[in-house]
This record gives sequence, C-alpha cells and structure tokens, in this order.
Amino acid sequence: MRFSILRSLVAAAFALAASAGALTAQVGSTTDIITGKVTDTTGRPINGATVTATSIETRVSRSRTTGPDGKYTILFPDGGGAYRLTVRAIGVAPQTVQLSRQGDEDRLEKSFRMTVNAAPQNLQAVTVQARRNPNQGIERPAPGGSERTFSADQQSRLPVDANDVNTLAALAPGVVGVGSTDSTSASFAVAGQRTTQNNLTLDGISFGSGSIPQEAVRGTRVITSTYDVARGQFTGGQVATTTRSGTNVLQGSATFNMRDPSLQWTPAVTSSFGQGYNQATFSAGLGGPIIEDRLFYFGALQWRQQLNPIQTITSADSLSLVRLGLAPDSVSRFLGQLGTYGLPVTVSGIPGRRTNNNLTGIARVDFNITDEHTLTMRGDYRWTEQDASRIGSYSTPNHGGNSGSTGGGLQVTLTSRMASFRVRGNGRAVVDLR
Repeated sequence: MRFSILRSLVAAAFALAASAGALTAQVGSTTDIITGKVTDTTGRPINGATVTATSIETRVSRSRTTGPDGKYTILFPDGGGAYRLTVRAIGVAPQTVQLSRQGDEDRLEKSFRMTVNAAPQNLQAVTVQARRNPNQGIERPAPGGSERTFSADQQSRLPVDANDVNTLAALAPGVVGVGSTDSTSASFAVAGQRTTQNNLTLDGISFGSGSIPQEAVRGTRVITSTYDVARGQFTGGQVATTTRSGTNVLQGSATFNMRDPSLQWTPAVTSSFGQGYNQATFSAGLGGPIIEDRLFYFGALQWRQQLNPIQTITSADSLSLVRLGLAPDSVSRFLGQLGTYGLPVTVSGIPGRRTNNNLTGIARVDFNITDEHTLTMRGDYRWTEQDASRIGSYSTPNHGGNSGSTGGGLQVTLTSRMASFRVRGNGRAVVDLR
C-alpha cells in the first residue's frame, strides 16, 4: 500500500513537470523567462539576494529572492525583451546590468559574481562596448526552415497594410501570397501546401480573423518551419501576433492612412480593370496604469473603408479579356445569346464601386497578482460589411447581394511560475517552491 502511494506521487510529479515544460514552450511568444545564479567571488551561492528586473520599455519591475543554491527565476509577461537587472544583498556591493534578447529566444540567462563590501572600496572598471548588430553573424532566413519577426515599428514603416497578417506573411522567404476570390479571402501558402494548413494565433491562441488594429500590435512572427516540436497545429505556416499591454506610462497614438488610385500603378487599359482602388484607414490606441506595477489597461480601435471598381466582362476591353483568358469574339457572341433568350445583360441598382467596411477593436487588462502570477484578459470585436458581393470578373453585371459578418472573442490567460520537481534516487519526489 505504501509503495503504491509513493508510485502515484512520483507519477503525478512527472505529469506536472511535463505540463510545466509545455507551458514554457507556449508562453515564449509573450513572456520572457529571466534566470541565473548569484555567487560570491569564491563561487559560493548567496542566499537571500534580491534580484529586480525592470523592463526598459514598460518600466514595470519584478523581484525575486535567491534560495540556498543562489538561483533565481523571474517570469516577465510582455516585458519587451530589454531589462535592467539589479542585485542587492547584505554585505555585498550591489550590481546593475542591462540584459537584452538578441534573437527569438524566450529564456534570458544572467549570473552575478558579487564582491564583499570592504573599506576602502575600489571602483570597478568601466567597459564601453559598441552595440551589437543583430544581423551580424546570423544567416538570412531560408525558405522552409526559419521564422522572421516584424516589430510594430517595422510594420508601420512597410508600404503594406500593417494590420493584414496575410500580407506580412508574404514578406517572408518561401511564402507565396494567395489572392482572394468572390467566395474566399486572401491567404498565403508555404511549401506548396493548402491555405487551410496555416495557423493564425493571437497571444498564443488560435485566431480566426486576419485583421487586428494596427495600434494594438506589439510584434508579428512568420514561422515557416514545420518541424519544431515546440509548435503545432499547422503544417504550412504560422503567423503569431502579440498584442500590446498597458505600462506604467500613459501612452496613446493614432494613425490615418489613405490610398489614392492616382498614386498606384495600374495596367495601361481604359476599362475598370485599369483602375486602382481607394482605401482609408484610421486606428487609435491608448494604454496606461490603473495601479502602478499591478494593474494595466490597453484598448485599440480601427476603421477601414475600401472602394474597388466593379470588374465584369461587359466593362472589360479586348486587352483585359485576353488577360483573363477569354476571346473577345466569344464574349460578344455570349452576350448576344443572352438577349436571344430574353436574359438581361445587366440590372439596375448596381453601384459603380464595391464598398468594403471593416471595424475591429481590442481591449486588454493585465493584473500582476504577484511576481509569480499574472492574469491577462483580452476581448476583441470584428464587424465587416460589403455590397455588390459575388460579382466576379467572369460574370455579367448583376446584383450579387450584400454580405456582412460580426464576431468577437474573449481570452483569459494566467501566466505562473510553477513549482519545480526533482526525483531523487530513492524514488521520493522533492517539491521546490522557490
């Protein structure tokens, strides 16, 4: 009976340890794990040293106390990847260093060797080092075996729709954009696979929509490697987007973009197939603290309107019909046959342009319960409307009807540093609550 209970405890420890490992792999896109060891000049661990990590971007601080082995681990959700670490302990001189993420890793390691206070004290030498080029020594991404990261600043500077993740995915090597049709939306393909094999995630959770407010995006990763065991749910490609959270600083921004047909390159034809489209996009976001270092909020809203010319076989000239793979004389004969059977070529009430309206919004609240537990609640809303739907380039002008959709979601995430488990040789499970 005693052996059975012991075996059950060991099995439970292994299961919890496995689940903790899986959690570490999943939170990597939004959470940084800062770990290391604090020792003295002889290499002996220092117990009770306080390690404080302050995000340079958000100015939020988190602290951790070392144990008898001198080790510490700080879980920092949405910290931005750049931190200022300060170590203090009784009887030793404090140290402050800068720690930054160089690649896409989620685990940052920094160990400290502390010097004992003695009189008189000598100032440490100051070392000046140039900032490392993030691209130095790193090969350019190759198709099918890497990922590419786009920061919010890069997305705002790119001459594409920063809120369209499908467009961003097409900028990565090995990714081919797939245009929309009258019944399907635009997407992308990786390694020749179907678009249904892709996966879109928002803050680590599958996300059905491909559009979010530009002001709410912290960064986007385009992943084309399908053999990483730390990821799943796709065999083509994955676009992983993370949203912003509020910080200790009240921040807000607004963006307005407009596209005009006169500034677009169009084919040298006089029909509607040679016309560009109009698009206006307005987005705004605001975030800040409710309680400093404890409770934060962030919200963003975006409205976009796009006007596209109606393109049908009756509005196409001879050159446009040839590009569509149609013979002009066959199209003329087809339109004549419609009149023979009494079928109208066109109907009244069809607008000259197809209007697409899109409204998206995101609201997020982050609550630092303790330094080990962070609760995040995020809600999103999506609304789209389109008139003159299902009127394609190979059809005659007819009223395809209006279409619209409304959707939303709610995500609640608890990020925690779980207890670590070790199994000794005698079969006993040891729980380390540090």
